[in-house]
Amino acid sequence: MTVSRKIIPVAVMVLLLAASCAPRVRLRSWAPDVKKGLNDFISSTGPGEYAVFDFDNTCTIFDISEQLMIYQLETMSFAMLPERFQEVFPYFPGLYDSLWVRYGPFSAAGVSEETAAVMHGDPLWKRFAVEMGRSYFTLQQWMGPDEAYLKTLGWYTGMTGDELYGLAARSHRKYSAVETTPGTWETDGDSHSWIDGISVTDNIRELWKALHRRGCGIWVCSASEIAPVLAAVDVFGLHDYCTGVVAICMERDSLDRYGPAFDNGGCAFLAGPDGTWVRDTLPMGSQPIGPGKVDAILGAIAPGYGGRGPSAGFMDATGDFNFCTEFASMRLCVCFNRASRKVTDGGGLIAEVAMYEKDFLGYDLAGAGAAGDTYYLLQGRDENGLRTLRPSNATIRFGESSEKLFAGEENQLMLNYFRSDSLSVRDILDTYSIRTPADAPGNPFGFAYGFLERYDGYRSMEDPQNP
Repeated sequence: MTVSRKIIPVAVMVLLLAASCAPRVRLRSWAPDVKKGLNDFISSTGPGEYAVFDFDNTCTIFDISEQLMIYQLETMSFAMLPERFQEVFPYFPGLYDSLWVRYGPFSAAGVSEETAAVMHGDPLWKRFAVEMGRSYFTLQQWMGPDEAYLKTLGWYTGMTGDELYGLAARSHRKYSAVETTPGTWETDGDSHSWIDGISVTDNIRELWKALHRRGCGIWVCSASEIAPVLAAVDVFGLHDYCTGVVAICMERDSLDRYGPAFDNGGCAFLAGPDGTWVRDTLPMGSQPIGPGKVDAILGAIAPGYGGRGPSAGFMDATGDFNFCTEFASMRLCVCFNRASRKVTDGGGLIAEVAMYEKDFLGYDLAGAGAAGDTYYLLQGRDENGLRTLRPSNATIRFGESSEKLFAGEENQLMLNYFRSDSLSVRDILDTYSIRTPADAPGNPFGFAYGFLERYDGYRSMEDPQNP
């Protein structure tokens, strides 16, 4: 059969048009190897698979909960009477009561701008803001980091879910429009410092959109409280692509008011039409903190996919290490490079592995899969200005002008050791994730490394579809 020459150009144009419309990421601010890896994954995924994203410092640049703490103090958005505040925070006697008399009553809506302007010049408020602002770090002197973190979530006590959502949304909107700026409160020779500014880049929106168009489920698994995360997904334009959110759930009473303890029966929230959220019925079984993220995924997400684990993971730090390394179903993992994660942090070790796979093993997505490995990639960012990703594996940290691949020379020394001994990815993750003192027998480095007391193992969670 003879094909008309007039038809061929039209057919070619149709194919080219179809290719140009295929779901993929296109922004130039992706690192080239990350862009290729993402597009290889996007073209090979579809219904029946899902990706899991950490939220703070992964979907965002900087932390929505840390920023919300600052906003809450600036506006005194507390929904507790003085007596209740004293019950929840017995280590801050008197300050809240006195501020209540001068500027209260306080509520989740916060004080007026006029009141805030006067209040911010008051030494009493400055003392309260400094002590509350650094309370997470102070409390770690007397309790573990998870318990200290729970105490900071107690700030929401007395609010309803809608009130906390609204408070968080106001914070997200305000600080997404602010260039990265250092902040400090000082009083009586004491101070609390932080960084203002949060962003979800266009890269994340185009990635979620591409995955959504392929039919791949998109889940958030966050160690922030659920309401601020739901507000962030909505404020930053991600709702239409999101399947659901798993996050910390605090107890609520019959009137939907928060208490200061965990809800051990917490469930995921599913993204509904028209910006709605629907509470699911599958219990997480564990709060999604560190290794608990694995349990939460198995309890609240995997049952909807025949028990299968995630096909892709997105992370930045130790809290994400377990879920991004234990699932045998995981084909791809992108680590967003904070260039502050040392050999004693999961983000630092994954950054090393990503560069090891790239420069020593020469992996791409298919090559990693053929070798039985997850494909790890490292994405750089620029933390200055309004905050962006950048076409590099290295990051420009806030206040700096030159890029940085690792937090310090110890990361590079460890990577060099992996290369000289031609270690497997399994050997690296199973061995160097375990907390090891500098003087431990067999430590080849002379410095401490690792961050876990125990580890179930790289790709130890079998894929029920490929046992």
